[in-house]
Amino acid sequence: MRSCSLVVLASLLCLPALALASLPHADRGAPTIVGGTDVPDDGNPFLVSIQALPLGSTPLRRHWCGGTLISPSWVLTAAHCVTRWSSAQLSARTGETDLTAGTGTDHAVASIHIHPDYADTRKSDVALLRLAAPVPDAQVIDLLGQEGIGYEMAGRLLTVAGWGALSEGGGGPSRMQQVEVPFISTPACQALYAEDGIPVDAASEICASEAGRDSCQGDSGGPLFTRAPAGGWVQLGVVSWGLGCARGESPGVYARLAGPGIDAFIDAVWTRD
Repeated sequence: MRSCSLVVLASLLCLPALALASLPHADRGAPTIVGGTDVPDDGNPFLVSIQALPLGSTPLRRHWCGGTLISPSWVLTAAHCVTRWSSAQLSARTGETDLTAGTGTDHAVASIHIHPDYADTRKSDVALLRLAAPVPDAQVIDLLGQEGIGYEMAGRLLTVAGWGALSEGGGGPSRMQQVEVPFISTPACQALYAEDGIPVDAASEICASEAGRDSCQGDSGGPLFTRAPAGGWVQLGVVSWGLGCARGESPGVYARLAGPGIDAFIDAVWTRD
């Protein structure tokens, strides 16, 4: 799922996966991973499925958003993924590439921390979930904070992964997908969205996608990430919003983890363990 900012049209195009089921087909437009490939078992072990417990009795039906383990006790996700739920209604499912495999583990959420700017601006679309207990043997992804600006180069290939829809308005898979998408400079992204009257905020948002390759509905909260030169994975963004799915003229937009305001929020809230 991706959520859109500021305009009614955008909100219609970016509703969560299960909310879309109740809309006429013509109103469906939010994306998931499009143009990607299956992730093998145990791939991207830092990626979690944010489960909304009221939605059903199985992990696949309860999948609401993506998120990442940034420490054994903390999950990073999108603010718009958690505004409608209490902590008791959410869990983080880890250790499962295929949500029908029955091999994952659900972890209760103790508290939700939403970036304070999100409510007024729909920007700084990040939230931190503190888990009730640490995930045993957690495999986490690194955050670079403002140092991540060094990766923000037009055309650089980055990876996005999740359980989102495979096509605009389509259904999501049970197995995690991933796809490489090129980074788009902020001025270029702003120019593309200017025609729709939607601002892209240089301080808190970055863009990455191309025609046929994009994140989509159901992927919200998941990571935009890459391999660090010294090894391991580093996260640069959080899936936030977009118009439609994998449209070349409407790039995927991500919360920018190198943004000073987002970096400061994470540092203020996150207790490293």
